[in-house]
This record gives sequence, C-alpha cells and structure tokens, in this order.
Amino acid sequence: MFVSLLLVATLYAQSSIDYSKLQLHSDSQQNASYVALSSGVLLVGSMGGAIVLYLMPESVTNWNKEDIHYLGRNWTDRISNALVADRDDWFLNWITHPYWGSVYYMQPRKAGYGWFESALFSFATSALFWEFGIEAFAEVPSWQDLIVTPAFGAMLGEMLYQASMHIYANDRTLLNSRFLGNFALVLMDPVGSFIELMRLDEHFGVDKNVFYTRLSPVRSRQGSNGMMLSLHYAF
Repeated sequence: MFVSLLLVATLYAQSSIDYSKLQLHSDSQQNASYVALSSGVLLVGSMGGAIVLYLMPESVTNWNKEDIHYLGRNWTDRISNALVADRDDWFLNWITHPYWGSVYYMQPRKAGYGWFESALFSFATSALFWEFGIEAFAEVPSWQDLIVTPAFGAMLGEMLYQASMHIYANDRTLLNSRFLGNFALVLMDPVGSFIELMRLDEHFGVDKNVFYTRLSPVRSRQGSNGMMLSLHYAF
C-alpha cells in the first residue's frame, strides 16, 4: 500500500490536475460482464492466497493447520460465532487488507460504476469472499477486517483509480516511462492487469471498452466558473 501511495503522490506531483474536476460518481455505461469476470478472477485468486497463507508460519497467520482435516464443520462453527478482533500481524491487518480492499474497489469503478457502488462491492467481496468465505475455514471472522478492508480500501482505491486513468490518458506512461507506467498499473490493479495479459475478456466475450460523456461544472484556477464536457474512452 505504501508503494501505491508513493506512486499516486509522484503522479499528482508531476501533473497539472485540477482537483475540482475529480468525480466520485460516474455517468458511464456500467459493464456488469466485466465485473462478473473480475469477480471470478478474484475468487480463484483468493483461493490461491489462502494456500499461500496456509504455507506461512502459524505465528504470522494464527491459523491452526490441524483444522484442515475438519474444514466443513469448522467453517460452520466459526461463522456461527460472534465476530472477534483477530491477532494477525499488523502488516496483514493494516497493509494487505486495505490494499486488497482497493483492488476489490477498482473492479466496478473501472467498469463504469460510481464510488458508492464500488465501495459496496469492496465490502461485499471482502466479507463474502474472504472473512465469511475462505478465511472462515481457518478462523472466526474479524470485525476490524470487515471495517478496515472496505473503508480504507475505498479511499485508497479511488486515489489509485484516478491515478490509473491519468496514466492511461498519458499513453500508459509515468515519468515519461512506459515501463514505470505499466508497472504502476499492475500494482494498482493486478486483477485488471491479469485479465488484460491473459486476454480473458476476449476468451469470455466481454466487451471492456466503455465510451461515455459527462457535463460537469468546474472552477478555473483564476476563480471563474464554467462547464466542462468530457469525452471518455476507457480500457
């Protein structure tokens, strides 16, 4: 998450963005098929992440590896218990959880949905895919993860979304470097980058191109008011 914030700060520092033009809502065509595809990638990725965590020391994850023999019964028992404050390592709780919350947020945001819908998707995904899904096989769902992941994830995700759109608008370059631009895009949205790399949208017949217009009031740096007509072509 620190690297992502550093990239955002670098991007904004070298740009001439008028912050009054940044939108927290979207009037674009909402591409539900892309969200469905990215959700499938997230599900498979979450399962892979669970395997990685299982292979890590128990002192880091607080997962009891002996419980692997009683997955079904343990999952039912754990989601039936009251939420707890987990004892995970601070890096997992305060770095990886907000980062993946931003990744969840980015999927509907890039597909034309607004801030509220994207934040709601981040909450639902972190709760259903992870806390009450895969992680519940190993531990009781955590109340702070249910808050931290989508809340901080939505804030970070919006910054990363605006930054990624700026990189796309500059021919995928950052600091005049195509390599840095593509590297930043992978960090900001690994799911979207994986879909693009593997051409999953083509294989599954998903049209990821979104064209839309937006008319919004703006204020110039000199203080005068006006209207801005934006033509956007995303993806």
